[in-house]
Amino acid sequence: MKSNYIINGFQQTVQERFSAQSKALNEACMKRLAQLRVENKDASKEKQRHLEGQILPGIAVYETLKTVMTPEEAFRTVHGYVEAYALSARKMLVGLLRLPGLYRLVPGVSVRMMHKIFNGAAGFSAKEYQTVGGVMRIDMVKCPYHETCVRYGCPELCACFCDSDDIAYDNMHPKLLWHRTKTLGRGGDCCDFGLKVKGK
Repeated sequence: MKSNYIINGFQQTVQERFSAQSKALNEACMKRLAQLRVENKDASKEKQRHLEGQILPGIAVYETLKTVMTPEEAFRTVHGYVEAYALSARKMLVGLLRLPGLYRLVPGVSVRMMHKIFNGAAGFSAKEYQTVGGVMRIDMVKCPYHETCVRYGCPELCACFCDSDDIAYDNMHPKLLWHRTKTLGRGGDCCDFGLKVKGK
C-alpha cells in the first residue's frame, strides 16, 4: 500500500508522545481506516484518489487522536500534517515558477487540473465564470472533502484541507494573485476560487 503522509505523521506523533500506547493507537487507527475504506468501497476511481490520499486517513487519524487529546489539540495536530505537506508543495511551485514567464500559464493549467482531478466523477461540482485570458474564476459548490467530513461527524476537519490550498497557492509568484473569500469547509455556500495574472 502506498505510504500516506497523514498516517506517517500520526505514527511519528504517537511514537514521540504516547510511546507506551503507540502500538494500540496505531492498531486502532488502521482498524478505523480499514472500516472507512469498506464503507466507501463503491466510490468511483476518481473519488478514491481523494478519499485515499487525504480524506479517510485524516478522519481515522483525527478520531484516534481524540482518544488521547482534546478535540482542539487533535485538530491542530492533523492540521500540522496537512500544513507541512502544503508547504512542501508550495516550495516546489515557487521553485518551478522561477522559470521566466511560466507564471502566465498557471491559471490555465489550474483549470485543466480542476477538470481532470476535481471533476464530477470525483464528486465535485463547480460553476465556472472565467477560465481564459490569464484568469481562473470558479465556484466549487460540491466537494467530497466537505461532504465526507460532515457524514462522519467531523465537519471542522475539512478546514485543514481548505487551509492547505491557501498555504500552497497564496503569494506563489509576485505576478499571480490568489483570491478566495469562503469555502464549504469553513461554512460558506461555496469555495470561490480565483487565480489570475496581475493586470488581467
